Amino acid sequence: MNLKVSELIAFLRQAKIATFASDGQRSPSLRPYSKNYSFDEPPFRYEDQYFGEYVDVGQEIVWFNGIPIWGMGYRGGVHAWAYPNHVAMFEFLREALREPDPVNPIRGPTTLFRDPFLYTCLLNGSLLAFTGVETVYWDGKPAAFRNLVGGIIRGKHSVDMRIEEDVPIRFVGGQELEDISEWHKISTTGKCG
Repeated sequence: MNLKVSELIAFLRQAKIATFASDGQRSPSLRPYSKNYSFDEPPFRYEDQYFGEYVDVGQEIVWFNGIPIWGMGYRGGVHAWAYPNHVAMFEFLREALREPDPVNPIRGPTTLFRDPFLYTCLLNGSLLAFTGVETVYWDGKPAAFRNLVGGIIRGKHSVDMRIEEDVPIRFVGGQELEDISEWHKISTTGKCG
């Protein structure tokens, strides 16, 4: 099974814009009190499930030919002082999320400013393995936050998956995270080391 990075990027951009970022129609809840979004563009499928309103915890998963191959876990929310005006802030957040980075469509762009709001998404790693912090500032003061961690999923059903770097992989905020580097070498060269 070969996974082209360009196809994963294009699908993630589509899925993320069509779901939460556009306040798209929710999917039926998978667990009590969960909020769920899904998007299908075969051979890919995307699901986003989270719990909470003020502070939430969630997970995004991408399947390729029915096998989970990419995911992101997140936790974040609104600082208490900003909640009384959360509607305007979430409108701005959704605006930012409709403009995902063209190479690392993990959340929104690196920065977006619309007075009085500033959105930032600071990442370390690449689409294949990353950590990150997203912040929405309101008049220069942090009003919302989100911590991110994710990347390629490796399991017994995807161990033979080859990642085709048909577009350059961009690393940000430091170096490639170690947990994926050996798997990435194996999947592109067929050998370790």
